[in-house]
Amino acid sequence: MNYRDKGGIAIKAQYPEEKIKLHESAQMHILNIHEFSKESGISSLTVDDLNITTYYSGEDTNYFIVVKLDSLEDPDDFEENLKVISQTILDNLEDNKYKELLPSLFKKISRTSETI
Repeated sequence: MNYRDKGGIAIKAQYPEEKIKLHESAQMHILNIHEFSKESGISSLTVDDLNITTYYSGEDTNYFIVVKLDSLEDPDDFEENLKVISQTILDNLEDNKYKELLPSLFKKISRTSETI
């Protein structure tokens, strides 16, 4: 996700491509949890039936990398891989190059749950 003052929240890409319902209320919760500190970092939350961990890039770029977890997965277990994946995405924003990387990044974060 990306946030712009004039345009609001925009989901830039998602993988797998099937639409995961991230309702406006969940998007606002994600935005609010990170907007409070305005600093980059990881947070986790449960909204309705969603267990989510997020990485916020900071107010310079206002990108949110969101990972939907299974209800029993512990967000803390995903923290290190989420940092690496988020940096890879942010380093490849130009010309949307990150979109080509999403399948391999998804595999990397999925392996986290396999090792638990």
